[in-house]
Amino acid sequence: MAKPKILCLHGFGESAELFKIRTRNIRAVVGEHAELVYPDGPIDIGSLHMTTGDLVDPEIASEFTNLGWWWMRRGRSFEARGIGKTLDLIGKLLTEQGPFDGIVGFSQGAALAIVICALLAGREGPLSLGAVEHPQMKFLLLAGAFQLEVPEYEYLYQGEFDVPSLHIVGAYDTVVEPERSRQVQGYFAAPEVFEFVGGHFIPQSPKCARIVRRFLAPFVAGLDAEDAGAGAAVAEPAAGAVAATA
Repeated sequence: MAKPKILCLHGFGESAELFKIRTRNIRAVVGEHAELVYPDGPIDIGSLHMTTGDLVDPEIASEFTNLGWWWMRRGRSFEARGIGKTLDLIGKLLTEQGPFDGIVGFSQGAALAIVICALLAGREGPLSLGAVEHPQMKFLLLAGAFQLEVPEYEYLYQGEFDVPSLHIVGAYDTVVEPERSRQVQGYFAAPEVFEFVGGHFIPQSPKCARIVRRFLAPFVAGLDAEDAGAGAAVAEPAAGAVAATA
């Protein structure tokens, strides 16, 4: 049996290489049970400063490529510059390397994951993945997610997504405020939520690992049998949601 394939989408100002480090907790949970695919965003956004966390992490090189999935341009109107180029890349990726079972996305990558989900659901408008024949994703794991706030793309968020989703939210996130992440939770039929004490990052805590494992277990064969008691200490979600702290 082929391993499940998971598309991993980095945030703005990051890269596939850096996102592999950001998601080391998730990679440890998945182990050899799934194939994780990390594409680079096609938009080169130049040099950005590194965070304090980056500077003290010995795994992160002093220099790395800063990429994104679009530029938000705020003039007389909002414009996501470069998103067409990104969707062309994603369409090609789905066709040539798919099918994918799910998506892990952080920040702008999480916003892109929702756009992909909407387009696979057949929501018609100015954005398109091209002539892509790919089933809807079985799940989305989103951290620091937000809505693409361009008026002409409102159609993407009309109607509920019947896709299992886990939303990781930093209670003190000042990059993507928690209210913005909570807004997109409402677009999903039965969202699970893990809210932790922290900012704009994916927690590396054992508690986060347990919740991720429990969420992924139905979609990744082997996770339910391996370390089955790991999630026992985490309360079952009430009405499809988990609220916890790291």
